[in-house]
Order: sequence, then C-alpha cells, then structure tokens
Amino acid sequence: MFSFENLYRQYLQCRKNKRNTLNALRFEAHQEKNLLALKEELDVRTYHPSRSVCFVSTRPKLREIFAADFKDRIVHHILVDHLERIFEPIFIHDSYACRKGKGVHKGVLRLRHYFIRQVTANGSRPAYYIQLDIKNYFMSIDKEILFFLLAGKIRDEAALWLTRLLVFHDCTDNYVLRGEAGLIKSIPPHKTLFHASKSKGLPIGNLNSQFFANVYLNGLDQFVKHQLKCRYYLRYCDDFILLSRVRDELLMWREQIEAYLKEELQLELNRKRQRLQPVSNGIDFLGYIVRGDYLLVRRRVVNNLRSKLRDYEALLVKDGRFYRRYRFDEAILDSLAATLSSYLGHFKMANTYSLSLSLWKRHTFLSQYFDFDHEKQKLLPKYKVPRGFTKIRLQYLYYNRVFPEDVILFQVGDFFEFYHAHDRRPAQLLGLSEMGKNRRGARYGFPLRFANQHLGQLLRDKKSVLLVLENANYWTRIKERLPVYRFEPLTRD
Repeated sequence: MFSFENLYRQYLQCRKNKRNTLNALRFEAHQEKNLLALKEELDVRTYHPSRSVCFVSTRPKLREIFAADFKDRIVHHILVDHLERIFEPIFIHDSYACRKGKGVHKGVLRLRHYFIRQVTANGSRPAYYIQLDIKNYFMSIDKEILFFLLAGKIRDEAALWLTRLLVFHDCTDNYVLRGEAGLIKSIPPHKTLFHASKSKGLPIGNLNSQFFANVYLNGLDQFVKHQLKCRYYLRYCDDFILLSRVRDELLMWREQIEAYLKEELQLELNRKRQRLQPVSNGIDFLGYIVRGDYLLVRRRVVNNLRSKLRDYEALLVKDGRFYRRYRFDEAILDSLAATLSSYLGHFKMANTYSLSLSLWKRHTFLSQYFDFDHEKQKLLPKYKVPRGFTKIRLQYLYYNRVFPEDVILFQVGDFFEFYHAHDRRPAQLLGLSEMGKNRRGARYGFPLRFANQHLGQLLRDKKSVLLVLENANYWTRIKERLPVYRFEPLTRD
C-alpha cells in the first residue's frame, strides 16, 4: 500500500485536473522529497491530516465544502484504491455515484432504457415510481457504524489504521476559511459540520468521503434487492428510485426502508422530497426529466447556465458611446469554455438541439469567442492560435480567417503589420504606404505609438477591429499572439 511506486501512481492520479492549483504546484516543486517524506510518515504511522480549506458553494444551494490539502488527497487516493478492490465486488450493479464506469449518464440511461421500458412493457402498461432521499445524509453518517462496516471487510493492518484515522478525523479542528465568512453563518445548522455531533458527519468534497458514503448505504442496497426483492432499484449517492407496476407495493417498501434506515444506520428519509407518481409523468432525476421515449434537461440546470452566461457577459462585454468592446481574457475564456463544455456534455445525451440553438441566439456574445457545432454539440475556441502555427504570417492569416469582417491590428515587435491583400482598403484609410519585400511577407505597417489614433480612425469609419498583441508568456521561438480586444461599431439612430 505504502510503496513508493504506489504513492507515485496515486500522486499522478491526484494531480489530474489539479496541476495548476497552488497546493499541487508547491508539492510538485519537490515531489520526490515530498513523496518520500509522506511514505515515511505512513510507514511509521506518524501521518496526520493537514489543515483543510473550508468554503461555501452557493449553487445550486448553500453547501459547506472542506477541501483537503494536496498531500492528504494523495493519501485519500491510496486508501480508496485499496478499499475499492474489497468493496466493488460487494456493491450492487445499480449504484452509480463515484464509481469507475458508472456516473450520472450511465444511471440515467439505465433508468430510461432498461427500468422504464421493462416495467411498462415499452409503454404498453401503467407503472409507478417512488423517489426517496435521505435527510442531511453526509451530516447524519454515524462514524462508529461506518467504521464497523469498513473494518469488517479489511484484513490489512495498515489499511485498517489509515481507515480509522480518516473516518474519525475532525476537519473542523484545523481549517482555513476562504471566501465570505458570512456565508458560513447562512448555512442552516443541520447542514454544517460546525454544529454536528463529533460522532457524526463526513466532510463534503473529499474522495474518501464519497467512497465511505457508498459503503454506508450498501446495506440499504442489499436490503432493497434481497429482502424487498425490488427488481427496479437505482441509487445515486443518497437519491434513489424504486419502480413497480403496483402503487401500494411502493408505499409498503417505503415504510420498510424507513424502518431499516432508522434501526440499522440511524438515518431518516426526507419526507419533503419524496415523489410517488406514474412513470408516464416523467422522472426528475440527476438533472434530467427521464421518459421511456425521450430525455429532457431539467429547467433548473438550464437556468443555472443562463445565470452563469450573464455573469460571463458582464465580465467580457462593455458598451462605449459609439462601439461595443469584447474583452479577450484567456483565463476568463478558458473558464467559460470549461463551463460551456460541461453543460453541453450534459445536454448532449438529451433531446436538446433546439435548446442549444436558442441559448446561442439569446447569448450572442458567445459567437465572438467560439464556433459551435450544433450537430456534435462541440465547442471550438476562436481566441487561441492552433498549435503548429508558429510562423508570424500564419498566425495573422488564422485570425483573418476566423474574423473575416475585421481589420486586424497585429503586433510584431514595435509595429502593427498587415499581411493580406484585402488589407489595402484599411491601409489607404490610415494613409499607409505599401512596404517593400520583407522576410515575413508584411504588406503594410505602422509603429505602436500610432495605435490609438488609427484605432479611432477605423472606428469612426465603422470598421470592426481586432487587436492582437504578443503574448509575453510564450515557449516557442516564434511569439504567440492572442486577441486582447475586439471593437464593434454601434449603429445609432
């Protein structure tokens, strides 16, 4: 478990998608030394979790998150990797949260293509579903019961020691608060570890917590499948669904599940979030409205995306008196691209062609930064030069193709240069003479000090202008050039 090879393998897993975070970079700067030190702590059992970062997530609702230190996340990966080999053969097939080869999409497809179609005989007979979830699940997990469930299957002494340490660790004893301090006080007391009993609750945000949560409800899964004999049962974390052709059977199962949770796991069902309805009404599950013949995205998911797009638009777009200015900030646009790609990935599985088109038409600023393939639901950024475009002229021609209606002010050292034949008209407007033969193939140019003067002249002449400047952080011999602003004249009545 604690071999250097395994530590290094789990370190590589842990840093995926986290490599640019401060903690990951700090660890990576001396990774061999840090891994050896961590190995020694684990070997002699002096390891203890470091300080966590506590912050509040506001969407879709206020939620307290404890993010472990990067070193501790490596330890979480080590333990979960070991425990997965023990518990994966025990888990039922239809538990879909935080498991390899499972996830939201697999769960929704299973519900739609197998459960709904089977129980309704492809829509030819009525059926019902009951949707249940557990009240304040993570805050209600009893640590003694959890450790008992884990320890009964663990044979390795080192794994048992580490499991005990992480199960009973109280992250509220040593943490740093990030973000608005007032938000913590806004969280209801029953939803925060700061008000939970020391014997209860797991921090949301850690890999081991997600795995422990699956182990804790595995007994429920076994009870529903083997005691209640429910054929159509599916669970994602603490949200689970049972289907039957008989409505009263679902009511009976609910009472038996409630009794099991209370007696065996000290948990309660959330009565306010229960649904018992015909399958034909559609099932609101994991961000989708699931029916046997089609799939829709939940309205709240769409509204969340629209809200985020409005926030991005406020950061990127500004109206002046005579023009609209689009800002090309690479960090913001990368974040926007990640957000859009995530939502589009969610949309892709559902019947959302018209929805995607309407979003693109409503948020027109997106077309300044991306091309969008509506058939494949694929995003194509326009604000970066593709890799391999190392020659100056090729970089210019790329932006010229992507923004064909614009005059491109393209920086080369202390000058702005033009490389395309159709640049003759804006060059004449600015009073530029054609350059002689040169190595780069530039046709016209002017010094940087005239940039504001010429930009104003182009805007007065109702020309759209893309300002492309040299990127100071470049790694190739030829400097990369990126758009900084795009100016679009406004038509006034």
